[in-house]
Amino acid sequence: MTDRHDGSSIDLEGELVRYMAERRITRRALLDGVTKLGAAAAMAPVIAACTGAGATASPSAAAATPGATAASAPPSDSPTPEPTPVPSPEGELFVYNWADYMGEDVVPSFEDKYGIKVTYDFFDNYDTMYAKIGQDGGGYDVTFPTSVDIPALLAQNLVQPLDLSLIPNVANLGKEWADPGYDPGNGHSVPYMWWTTGVAYDTEKVEGELDSWDALWDPRFAQHLAVLDDSREAFAAALFRLGLDPNTTSDADLDKALVSLQEQKPLVRVYTTDDIGVLSNGDAWVSHAWGSDVYQVVSERPSVKFYIPKEGGIRGSDTAVMLANAKHPIASQLFLNHLLDAQVSAANTNYIGYMGPNAAAKEFIDPAILADPTVNPDQAVVDSLVELLDLGADLEKYTTRWNTLRAGA
Repeated sequence: MTDRHDGSSIDLEGELVRYMAERRITRRALLDGVTKLGAAAAMAPVIAACTGAGATASPSAAAATPGATAASAPPSDSPTPEPTPVPSPEGELFVYNWADYMGEDVVPSFEDKYGIKVTYDFFDNYDTMYAKIGQDGGGYDVTFPTSVDIPALLAQNLVQPLDLSLIPNVANLGKEWADPGYDPGNGHSVPYMWWTTGVAYDTEKVEGELDSWDALWDPRFAQHLAVLDDSREAFAAALFRLGLDPNTTSDADLDKALVSLQEQKPLVRVYTTDDIGVLSNGDAWVSHAWGSDVYQVVSERPSVKFYIPKEGGIRGSDTAVMLANAKHPIASQLFLNHLLDAQVSAANTNYIGYMGPNAAAKEFIDPAILADPTVNPDQAVVDSLVELLDLGADLEKYTTRWNTLRAGA
């Protein structure tokens, strides 16, 4: 590693990226400065900051400007040009996220670092979030949609493109997250957390080992079953059980799944988004569950176990986006960059028990979490999982049947 205060060894290109990110200078702003002021004038404050106070630029940096030397100064009869204006972050930020889905110090550390006041509100399910942001963002700057919904949000112009020069911590992402299919190049979103979906059960209430989706249809557990209040997840469980594709758009397949869920319904105690609560308080002996939520339950109820059913399971992820009408775009992108900081991302994982997409964070994550297959399954298991896809207009086929199920007696 070079010493950033030693002009003879400085990595000017790397320091330039750091300088731009810290001062929130976009590539476009830098190029505008070069055009208006000339390369030497526009780059002078950059070189001064990169080489440290009182230090001289490296010979290679001086050679980049014809006629310049490391010690050269503007002629005495020429006025010193004003530096290129640096965009300043706005003084506030409005964030909308799931409750208990962020480390305790993440927001305070961001506020302390940038002097930005964050208003942090919570939603309890995706339907509530999407209804709240509507077509105008609902007054929020940043929210956390599931990855499967990104294409639809883009189609509706509900999120705006990111300036990745303001988010250099994208370099911390693991390779599998660097160019996701739902948002190539992370041009409109950054990955936040990922999870698996399967079944949890309390070994003090349930005899024997469970390994199938059949457990959610087992009459032995009538009125002690919980199913996720999520149409895609619930239909995926039924479709896996029937040996069908969890992303099917076949009316015949979906009708079969609906019949299966209707058969299950009399056994269900609750449809819930709080799988942690129903497992922790004992309301559910067997629950459709997100694996990382179960990780949080086990600290209170060690008798709870989680498995990915033999018929198959779901891998999902949440993202962070800047809404189209965000009134605080600089602060928004600084916040997304903050979430991708290695230590911040690790603090998130250590607090909420969800794995992040951040490869650089792993050295700071609790080894017990990394070793727990509930949160961090083996790669072979991950490779076998199915990600729910954006179905476009065909999503209505699920929604209509889900409403029929929930409205039924």
